[in-house]
Amino acid sequence: MSPWYARNMPFFFLTFFFPPLALLLLVWQWDKFTTDRGVKLFFAVGMTVFIVFGLLPRGTLPVILPIIFGLIALKLVLNVIRRKKG
Repeated sequence: MSPWYARNMPFFFLTFFFPPLALLLLVWQWDKFTTDRGVKLFFAVGMTVFIVFGLLPRGTLPVILPIIFGLIALKLVLNVIRRKKG
């Protein structure tokens, strides 16, 4: 069963208002998104880039990007560990 935010309209609003959060949820719950993963990933990355480079105050980019990439790397490491165990 897909999470409630995986439906089109909730994911659109989540991505529009909180793009980094939507991107992290998409990466974190990648296996639960059964349909339209590519479209949602494209939209989430696009909105995240727009927000990070366009709307955030100057000087926050060096803080935000390592957090986003660190969480994505953590998820990938956890996936590798889970595959080796099971």
